[in-house]
Amino acid sequence: MGPMVVDRARVRVVLVALVVAFAPALAACSDPEPDQPPPAEESVALRVETVRGAGKLPEQDRTDIETAVGDVLSQYVVGAFLGDFPREEFVASFESFTSGVAGSAAEDIDLLTAATVKDAESVRATKLDARLSFLVSDGDVVGATAAVDFGFEATMSEEETRNLSLVGRFMLQEKDGTWSIFGYDVAHDDGAPVGSEEAS
Repeated sequence: MGPMVVDRARVRVVLVALVVAFAPALAACSDPEPDQPPPAEESVALRVETVRGAGKLPEQDRTDIETAVGDVLSQYVVGAFLGDFPREEFVASFESFTSGVAGSAAEDIDLLTAATVKDAESVRATKLDARLSFLVSDGDVVGATAAVDFGFEATMSEEETRNLSLVGRFMLQEKDGTWSIFGYDVAHDDGAPVGSEEAS
């Protein structure tokens, strides 16, 4: 993926909070266990940065579309990588995809979700960066590309953690006031040992 052109005069950073519920097991009130594990670290927030295409829009319009696109990406990340583990269901994470691409996404479920670590005890986000480029036609924003750099930590057991990453881009469109993902070009590393690492 080639370098992205940054509109330095109109760069804006918006933090979109990810609402992720962690429900650690609690001991009985009368007899708390002495060696309870420390609380799990929370996921980082999604960091959205506009790098191109929205420079001539009014301030509020730019904020609105950044928030709207950030909400779509957040919904996808929570559904695809976070939530309760162990888990079996990942297809619901494609609700923000158009019907035309949702089927392909379901076939690429190991590429687009944490399905390869479905037996993990927990997964948290360690890095969620998205750089947005917008397509503007006659003063209206009609499309966007989100170049993403996402990182996650999967706790497989007390002795093992795996680092996952998802990098690449998602293409989004706006229709009737609603944004959705209509394409993707990403690479996913699930942190599994391969080759000589596994043998050693």
